[in-house]
Amino acid sequence: MLGKPVVAAGVVLSLAVTLTSCATASGSSEARALEEALQPVREAQSYRMTGEIRSPDGTKTPFDAQVIAGGDCKGTVGGAESLLSKGRVWTRWKDSAVDQAVSLLNDGRAASAGPVTPADDVPAWEAARLLRGAYMVTELPAETPQLEGIAAVCKTGELLAGASSSDSDVLPEPVTERQGARLRPLTLTDGPVRIRVYVPEHGKPSARLAEYHVEGGRSFFVRFSGLGEPVTVTPPRNQQTVSSSDVMSLLRS
Repeated sequence: MLGKPVVAAGVVLSLAVTLTSCATASGSSEARALEEALQPVREAQSYRMTGEIRSPDGTKTPFDAQVIAGGDCKGTVGGAESLLSKGRVWTRWKDSAVDQAVSLLNDGRAASAGPVTPADDVPAWEAARLLRGAYMVTELPAETPQLEGIAAVCKTGELLAGASSSDSDVLPEPVTERQGARLRPLTLTDGPVRIRVYVPEHGKPSARLAEYHVEGGRSFFVRFSGLGEPVTVTPPRNQQTVSSSDVMSLLRS
C-alpha cells in the first residue's frame, strides 16, 4: 500500500510517504495497464523528469531533474539549481530569484531592498545576502518543504515508478485530450495519496504523463524521458555554502 504522511517532532515532510512492499495490484485490466506503463521507468537505472509542482495556494513551480534510480539526482526547480547526494541537498538560486526564495522561506515576507541597503525586515535582508551566490545545504529530512529543493521531485519519481506495487484498486477515468493526444487516465488512491497515470487510449500502455497528489499538500505533474541515459551527480566543491538551519534561524530572529 501507499504510506501515509509522516509527522515527526512536529515537522511535516512535504513528501513523507513511502512505498511498502505489498502484493501486486489487483488483476484488473487497469492494474495490468498501470504496471506495464510504469515498468520501463521502474526498471531504468536513470531517467529524466520534467514538469511542475503545484502548491495549495495555486503557485506553480517548474522543474527539470535527472535521476539515478533509488539514489542521487540533480536539476533545476524554479529559479534554482539543486542537487541531492547521500541525504544532503545543495540549492543555489539565481541572484534575480533570491528575494522570492527568501519570501518562500519566510512566510511570504520578502527582502525588498537591494544587496547593499538593508530592508525594513533586516533578518530577511541578511538571509538574502547569505544566499546570493552560495549553495544552501540542507540535511534531509528537511524542516519545511521549501528547503528540500530537487529532493522532493526525485522522491516523487521513485514513488510513481513503484506505484503499481500497491494493493489498492486501479480505476479508469474518461478519456481526455492532452497536447493533441487522446489519453486514458488510470487512478490509484490510498488514503491522502492519489496517483494518476495517463496512457494512450489504444495500443500498448506507456506513461505519457503522471500526477502525484497529497491531499492538502503539493501536487506533482511529471513527464518521464531519457530512460537509461547516463547521469552523474557530483556535490559542489570549493563553493560558497550556507546551512539552511542558519538561514532559518536568522529568519526567525
